[in-house]
Amino acid sequence: MPTITFDRFDGGLDLRQLTTNADMNRLRVLKNAYITTGRSIRKRAGLKRIAELTPSSKGLVAGMNQLWTFSTIPLSHGNTLIGNKTIDDPTGTGIDTIEHVEIFNNFFYLCAKYDNGVTKHHYLDGAASTLVTDANCPHTPTIAKKASKIFSIQDNVVRFSATNNARDWSATQDAGFLPVNIQQTGASYPTALGEYQSNLVVFFPDSAQVWIVDPDPKLHAFANSTPIGTPFAHSHANMGSDIYFLSPAGFRSVSVQANSANLMDMDVGSPIDLIVKPLIKSGIKPRSVYFRGGGQLFCFVGSDIYTYTFSRAAKVSAWAIWTLPVTVDAVAELNGVMYIRSGDVVYALDDEAFTDDGVPIDVDIELPYADCKMIGVFKQFIAADVACTGSPSISYRYNPRSPDLITQPMTFKGDTRSLARMPIEVCATNIAVRMTHSAVESFELAAVSLTFNPMSDFSN
Repeated sequence: MPTITFDRFDGGLDLRQLTTNADMNRLRVLKNAYITTGRSIRKRAGLKRIAELTPSSKGLVAGMNQLWTFSTIPLSHGNTLIGNKTIDDPTGTGIDTIEHVEIFNNFFYLCAKYDNGVTKHHYLDGAASTLVTDANCPHTPTIAKKASKIFSIQDNVVRFSATNNARDWSATQDAGFLPVNIQQTGASYPTALGEYQSNLVVFFPDSAQVWIVDPDPKLHAFANSTPIGTPFAHSHANMGSDIYFLSPAGFRSVSVQANSANLMDMDVGSPIDLIVKPLIKSGIKPRSVYFRGGGQLFCFVGSDIYTYTFSRAAKVSAWAIWTLPVTVDAVAELNGVMYIRSGDVVYALDDEAFTDDGVPIDVDIELPYADCKMIGVFKQFIAADVACTGSPSISYRYNPRSPDLITQPMTFKGDTRSLARMPIEVCATNIAVRMTHSAVESFELAAVSLTFNPMSDFSN
């Protein structure tokens, strides 16, 4: 009897094609797992509680070999891993959020948003006051460090500080602004700043500009523009030589957009546009980071993480969605570990933590409907063999017209190839494998094989 085997999952989550016409290496559901460089599916890291923070601090950043928070009053967290820096509060209302932090000359330069809605820039270089008081400082929530300067958006231009002096935004011939408005055909204002191939990227809601910047402002120059941008201040992150961002069309990259005249050209986020586009309209505040320790792009939205794994060598380009039992207020990577702040608790994403601080991690995987290259032919699906670790449950959808129809799940343990095959009692033209896992253990899926017996087609 013939057998069909699924053992390459390098396409990850991909919803572009109909479920009966999708490539078998692309998944319809991939929750709380990711694609490895070996093209298997592995359960994500769990949340390990690291510290309970002293109340009244905000933010979480990595720098000077430890994690840091910020507050308007002196405090200590009682944990050598996490320090705290005190900043001024010119409003007297307390800090709402730490919007952005850069390390400049081994000091923190940051934007703090206060509870009354006012945003201020701070430079923690040991001066009596942390506030940047230069009248030309924009005091807006978006900054970038390039060419030994701090850049920040102000209305329809981008201002920059003096070279090597983050407190000076007025020095003649050294500080000034980029006239980004001149390059725009519309009336939109800049929304975000990023880096692309050592250049500065200025994002607008509907486009982006690439600028060559230099410690000598006379050498600043407009390079080119892209036909798509982002309305979000913090949705972009660098990965390799490219910068990825969340646009109104979905996740996109500057390199593809800069080299394409067609907005419909396939880009990095195309596989999940179907679920991301409605999300964009819901008032989300995404924040993206590149996790060097895992080689993954994370976009945090509330308690969800849109995860992109890319390996040119392994030919893996795969999305997944992770769901956490906590909201994400801030993230930071230190020594190859990703730390997450939720409220006053700090967690580490730990490969050896098989729960989220005691909460089971529910892995959900679903393949497209397979016709076993016999369109319209009824098959009696007889047995399954699975190469995996852990104790998952397997079930089968068998009617694309009625996708809610599914067999009862069967739980098994470990690799079944050396054992008797697991029985299947399905007669259908198409079958879709679903696998779930929630046990407190590691889980990895390498392959699923289905044995079947062709019966007839609809014409018989």
